[in-house]
Amino acid sequence: MDRRLLALSFGNFMIGTGTLIVPGMLPVLAHGLSVDVPVAAQLITAFAFTVCVTAPLLAALTARFDRRSLLVTVQLLFAAGHVASAFVIGYRTLFALRVFLSLGAALFTAQAAATAGLLAAPDRRGGAIALVFVGWSIASVAGMPLGAYVGETLGWRAGFALVGAGALIAAGALRLTIPPALFVAPIDRGMWGALFGSLPLMLTIAVTAVQAAAQFTVFSFLVPAFKAFGTATPLAVSALLALFGITGVIGNVVGARMLDRFGAPRVILAALLSMLAGHLLWPFAGRSLAVLVASLLLWGVGCFSTNSAQQARLVFLSPSHAPVSIAMNSSAIYLGQALGTAAGGALLAGGAGRYADLAWLSIPVFVLAIVLSLVAERESVRAVAPAR
Repeated sequence: MDRRLLALSFGNFMIGTGTLIVPGMLPVLAHGLSVDVPVAAQLITAFAFTVCVTAPLLAALTARFDRRSLLVTVQLLFAAGHVASAFVIGYRTLFALRVFLSLGAALFTAQAAATAGLLAAPDRRGGAIALVFVGWSIASVAGMPLGAYVGETLGWRAGFALVGAGALIAAGALRLTIPPALFVAPIDRGMWGALFGSLPLMLTIAVTAVQAAAQFTVFSFLVPAFKAFGTATPLAVSALLALFGITGVIGNVVGARMLDRFGAPRVILAALLSMLAGHLLWPFAGRSLAVLVASLLLWGVGCFSTNSAQQARLVFLSPSHAPVSIAMNSSAIYLGQALGTAAGGALLAGGAGRYADLAWLSIPVFVLAIVLSLVAERESVRAVAPAR
C-alpha cells in the first residue's frame, strides 16, 4: 500500500472525524451548552454551509501552493481549532470556532483527492482517489462512534481534544510522506468557465448535493434518534454507529474495486438505490431493532462509496478540470449537509420525537438524485460521442 495515499487517507479521516464529532455528541453538546437539539444542530449547518461557500474560492486561492505545505498547514490549523474548542465556555464561541474549522474541511478533502490523482498512474487514479475517501468511511466507524462514546462518558470537551491530537499526528504523517514541489494546474477564469459550461460536470455535481441533502436530513440526528427509539446506553449508540460505519467502509472498498471495472455511473446508481432502500425502512425503525439494523446496513453500503465514486466520475469526465470540479463537488457535499440538517431540524422543531418521520423528507430527495445521475450519464455519453 502506498504510504503517501495512506497519509492522505488518514488526514481525510481526521477531517471526517472533526466534521462528524458534533453529530456524534449532539445531545451532550446541547445539554452542556444549555440549548435544545435543533439549536445545537445549527453548529452542523454553519460548518457545512461555510465549506460549501468557501471550498471553490479557497481552491482557486491556493492553486499555486505546494501540496505538501498546504495539506500540512491545514491539519495544524485543524488541530489548533479543536483544542481551542475543548476550552470554550459558550455556544456563540463554539459556533465561531466551527466556522473557522470548516475552512480546513473546505480545503483538505478536495486537495487531498487532487493530490492522490497526481501521485497515481492514470489507470489507477480512480482507486487512488477512492482510497483517500476511505478515510471518511473509517471516521464513521471509529471517529463518530468514539466521539459519541467519549462525549457521553468523558464529556464533549474530551471529544474535541482527541480530534486535535489526531490532526496533529496527521500533519506529521503528511510532512513525512508527501513529496515536495507538487503542484496542481493553476486555476483561472477559463477553467471555471469551462466547468460551469459543462452540463455533464454540473449535473454530476448536482447529484452529490442532492444525495447529501437526503442523507443528512436523517444522519445529523442519528444519535438522538437512537435514544428516542429506546437505544439509550452510550455503548449501544456507539455500536450502532460503528455498524453503520463498518458497512460504509465495506461498501467503499467494494465500490473502489468496482470503479475501474464497471465505471463510476453504475457504482453510483447501485449505491443510491441501496441508500433509498435503507431510508424506506427508516420510518419503521423505531418499532424493531432488526428493522433499524437493516435500515442502517442498506444505507451504509452506499453512503461513502457514493462520494468516492462521484469524485472519480468527475476526474474521468475531465482530468484537466479536476482541481475545480473536485472542489465544487466537496462544496456540494457540504451544501447538501447544510440543507439536509436544516430541513431535519425544522421538522424536529415542529414536534418533539419525530425522528422516524425524517425519512419522509429524505426519500423523495433520493429519487431525485437517482434521476439526476441517470441524466448526467446520458449527457456524458452525448458529450463524448463523435459528431455526426
